[in-house]
Amino acid sequence: MSNQAAVSEFANALNALYQGTTLQDRAQANSWLEQFQKTPQAWTTSDTILGSTELGIEVRLFAAQTLRNKIINDFSELGEPGALQLRDSVVNHLRNARNGPRPLITHLCLALADLAVQLGAWKDPFADMTGSFLSDPESVSCLLEFLAVLPEEIENDRILLPTDYFRQRATVLLTQRAGDVVQLLVQCLQQSDLKADAHTKVLVCFKSWLRSGEITLMMIQNTALIELAFAALKAEDDSVFETAVDAICGILGETRIDHDDEPEDARQKSISVEQRLVPQLSAVAAQMRVDPLVAEGDEGRIRGYCRVLTEAGEAWAQRIVLNIAAFESTVSALVDCMRLNSLEVIGMMFDFWAVLADNTMESTVPCDPARRALAAVYETLIDVITRHLRYPDSFDASDAQGGMTAKERDDFREFRHNIGDVLKDCVRVVGQTKALSHPYNTMLNGINSTPQLPWQEIEAPLFALRAMGAEVSSQENVMLPKIMDMFSQFPAHPRLRYAATLVIGRYTEWTQEHPQYVQFQLNYIAEGFKVRDVAAASAQSLKYLCQDCSKYLAEHWANMLKFYNEVVASGTLDDGDVIEFSQALAHVVSAVPEPDTHLAIEAFCLPVGQELGVLLQRSELTSTEKQKTILLFERMGVFLRFMHVEDNEPAEILLSRIINESWTLVSTALQRYAADPPVAESVAKFVRVLVEYYPNILRPIVVQVIDVVVSSFQRTGLGTYLWLARRILNVYQSLGVDESASLQLVTSMVERLSEAALALFQNTSFSDIPETTEDYFNLIERAVETAPAYIIGMPTFPYVVQAAVAALEVNHFHSQMAVIYMWTQILNPTKRHIRLMRENRSALQVTPASPAGRAPPASPASPLRQRRRSVRPDTYPVEHVVELCSKHGFDLTVKLMHGLMRNFDHEAVSAAADALASLTAVVSDGPEVAKGQYDSPPLAIMCEWEQAMLSQIPDVNFPAADKQAFMSELAEYIQTRQWTKVKTLVGDTAAVFRRRNATKN
Repeated sequence: MSNQAAVSEFANALNALYQGTTLQDRAQANSWLEQFQKTPQAWTTSDTILGSTELGIEVRLFAAQTLRNKIINDFSELGEPGALQLRDSVVNHLRNARNGPRPLITHLCLALADLAVQLGAWKDPFADMTGSFLSDPESVSCLLEFLAVLPEEIENDRILLPTDYFRQRATVLLTQRAGDVVQLLVQCLQQSDLKADAHTKVLVCFKSWLRSGEITLMMIQNTALIELAFAALKAEDDSVFETAVDAICGILGETRIDHDDEPEDARQKSISVEQRLVPQLSAVAAQMRVDPLVAEGDEGRIRGYCRVLTEAGEAWAQRIVLNIAAFESTVSALVDCMRLNSLEVIGMMFDFWAVLADNTMESTVPCDPARRALAAVYETLIDVITRHLRYPDSFDASDAQGGMTAKERDDFREFRHNIGDVLKDCVRVVGQTKALSHPYNTMLNGINSTPQLPWQEIEAPLFALRAMGAEVSSQENVMLPKIMDMFSQFPAHPRLRYAATLVIGRYTEWTQEHPQYVQFQLNYIAEGFKVRDVAAASAQSLKYLCQDCSKYLAEHWANMLKFYNEVVASGTLDDGDVIEFSQALAHVVSAVPEPDTHLAIEAFCLPVGQELGVLLQRSELTSTEKQKTILLFERMGVFLRFMHVEDNEPAEILLSRIINESWTLVSTALQRYAADPPVAESVAKFVRVLVEYYPNILRPIVVQVIDVVVSSFQRTGLGTYLWLARRILNVYQSLGVDESASLQLVTSMVERLSEAALALFQNTSFSDIPETTEDYFNLIERAVETAPAYIIGMPTFPYVVQAAVAALEVNHFHSQMAVIYMWTQILNPTKRHIRLMRENRSALQVTPASPAGRAPPASPASPLRQRRRSVRPDTYPVEHVVELCSKHGFDLTVKLMHGLMRNFDHEAVSAAADALASLTAVVSDGPEVAKGQYDSPPLAIMCEWEQAMLSQIPDVNFPAADKQAFMSELAEYIQTRQWTKVKTLVGDTAAVFRRRNATKN
């Protein structure tokens, strides 16, 4: 195809893409353009289009974008002469477009910058570009645009360069020219004949170089750049204002540097610049207060001012503490920012108040004047924050929306919790007693006012009290007694009851030290259960009260159980609240002394077990009855989990009976409802409690437990049972009479589950059952980590490996990660053991697999010795893993590379590249090491596999030159055993491939 024909077809395709009448036409045009952009002809076609004045701006802009993408992705196609020729052509296009549309100029500058980064033969881009554009006032904006994007493109991670070359190029393009750029910017400010937008472009360029770190305070100390930036804050144009904000923040960011290590003259110059900034910041604060756009609530304007002031505060936090008088206006302005109504903007300052509090506590003592001055600031902040915590007047607890949209309500609640961290900082600086006095006085005024203030005025300080709790000592004896005594005076409003109840829950550690309040708080919480809107808060607070004050509540366990049963029967609690109430009772029962402990346990557990037994005897359960069954199992489980008895034989005997009877209920439930996911999940969680918290009681029936888990999975294929098996595996040492018996027990469990899972995977796509896939390979990962010799020696393990190769195609993230992590758990230790065997040569020997394919039988050594042997390198089945990798390695390589290049989630790339690098190490050294040949050079088998895999990828997707470069580097790293570099190589290569073929994925 001639170049002119290609231009015509390109223009027609683009016209069809933007103006096609049918979806099919647009899709075809898009496909053609995607393919065309990957061809070598795209270079000349794009260049020709950019040189044409007859084609429309859309076509020329798309050509500029294409050219830039080619420079990033296919730079190697040009060669040095072609790249230099292209540079001259693009410079000419930019000169011709100087009065054209801004997007076209920007993309041409980006293309030139990407050329400058990669083209080492372009010795001095700064000198060449200034020589071409500085003499023409109409072209200066193009020069400034190029210089503005250059630092950004140096950091463009789409451009992959060797580290040494990158550093060298960054030095040439940026470091060596930073001073010249400053002079150029000052020169542009002094030219009166520049285009109107040139000063804005100066700011943009200045901001970009500041952000890169190349321009320092010393470079700008005697220039007008600082004043220019601050003056631009007065511009009415939003884009100019935002650019000025960015530039000022960049300047302030430079002042964060610690000057103590600088030479004295440099340190004084830096301090001189900083001293110039303080009055400028005072002017910004004054300007913000009178800016009409701020008064009108302009979010962008408010955000800009606050960004500048917050940047200054964070940069100068330490200096503020050391010299508060010098920075008083800045701190005052930051407090004013906190008074603004934009909750999103206020959130920007939270980090500053934390940093300032940290510096205050580290650098001063309580009697220090700065500490006293800052304490006054933080006291003011408490009152400001409390006002922000206030719900709007329109918010009514009886209205589901409360005058707010669902999003507004959620955002406000999130804001309240986040700003609570600032209140903790206030307590640290102000001191707990004085800090608590502020919400107390606010509430007192609200209660005593006539007429009484709206509930919002009291609820906000209650929330503040709860937020402060983490910084308040349980020994505080001045304000908290007054606050707790106030609770009975609150107006009868559910919102206030809800907030006050949560405050009680937050201070239960304090109540533990002040037991005289236990009875009142218990009654207060109990009353809340009668109000549906307060019940959740009551359940949560009762849990904490019972946890911290159980010894004071133990004598009331019978009354509490009676109340519990009444509340549960009333149906006022959600299931989650019932569970929290059950947990609360468990803490109380744990504190009940003999002879009543076993009575308390029996009183809670037996009715639950009896009710479960009645339900499970029915021929069929309704959906309501199933939900009740689920809740009963969860109630029993949470009670047993948080209820603890030690050295109490009657209670332990009773628990043994309860758990054995519970197991009968579990067996019945799974026999009938194993395939019902909600029931199965609740039962699995209950069994997990038995396994993890009562292993000694469960040991006599652990074989039955495992049989039920395995049979349930065999019948249903639900991942819940694999999850439970993994939990059983986590506590394997408690299951058998010794470690060997325990390992054989769980190995048998894993093998039987594997047989069922493999049968399931043969008939079902991994992507159709992602949860089961995830749970299964999580189980295998943990099993291999726990007992590698046992698990890898299973007869089914070769089939597990085959499945794990195929499962890499699963298209769900968590399942994908489970499979990849399983591979790293197999390959990384194998790589490590091979390295140890090579380094130690004959000191470590490979343990051969037994004739049956299982691990060698355990010796009659002591359990301690067996535990030591289970982690020694000589027990790791290196030979078996090497054999499996040699057999399935090519397929695994293909799957991993395909996933890296196309379908693995971005977060999975590092782990997958790690697995492939470990596989490379295993197949390169493993076969020879397994034969005892420790000095043999690495085998080239991975090179053969990669070559075969790459040969299947068309050159249009992966150019032949890039394939060859990849293979050369891979061969070098294998021969020198640089496995970390193999990981980096495959990861970087995959990243380039993805970018080049992004539209095809």
